[in-house]
This record gives sequence, C-alpha cells and structure tokens, in this order.
Amino acid sequence: MINRRVTFAALGLGLALLAAPQVALASNHHILAALRETKEAIHEGRQHMFSSFAEHTHNALDHAREAVAENADPKGHVSMAVTHLRQALKTAKRTHHVNRLEAGVRHAERALIHLKVAAEH
Repeated sequence: MINRRVTFAALGLGLALLAAPQVALASNHHILAALRETKEAIHEGRQHMFSSFAEHTHNALDHAREAVAENADPKGHVSMAVTHLRQALKTAKRTHHVNRLEAGVRHAERALIHLKVAAEH
C-alpha cells in the first residue's frame, strides 16, 4: 500500500516538474510578444503611420493582458505596461493629429520600459 502511494506521488511530482517550465515559458512568450509589438508600434508611430501604430499597440495590449491573466506579473510591471498601452491607444486612436500620436508614442515608450523589466525577471 505504501509502495503504491510513493509510486503515485513520485509520478505526480515528475509530471508537475515537467509541466511547470512550460507554463513559465508560455507567459514569458506573451511578454516577449508584447515587447516586440510595442517596439514595432513605436517605430510606426515615429514615422507617423497612424493605423499601424494603433494596430501594433492593440496587439501588444492583447499579449500583455494574456501575460497578466497567466499570473506572469509578480511585481506589477506588465500591469503598468497594460495601463500605458491602453492610454497610448486612447490618446492616438481615431485621430490624425501629430501631437496626439506623439503623446501615444510616449505612452508606448513607457510601456516598453516596463515590459523590458518584466522580461528580465
């Protein structure tokens, strides 16, 4: 009886150890994807490409929200990035005014800082 319990406990522990790195990699994948999309959004925003900026910012926001949903944000950096990405979209969306786009790019740059810190941890 004890032998069976030890066997099942060891099997469960082994499966848990195999699954744990994959969960961490999946959440890190979302952070890296948000980082990549934010960099692209900043690049497009500096070239005054309004619709591309909004598209890449929205994609970055989706990935950052997924990372938060998977609890990949122990220190709150991804949550702050989500806040800045939402503000970037709100500021630059549905306008072709250069000053508003530049303000949106500044918010995206702040989000990029938080995402870089989150990717390092």
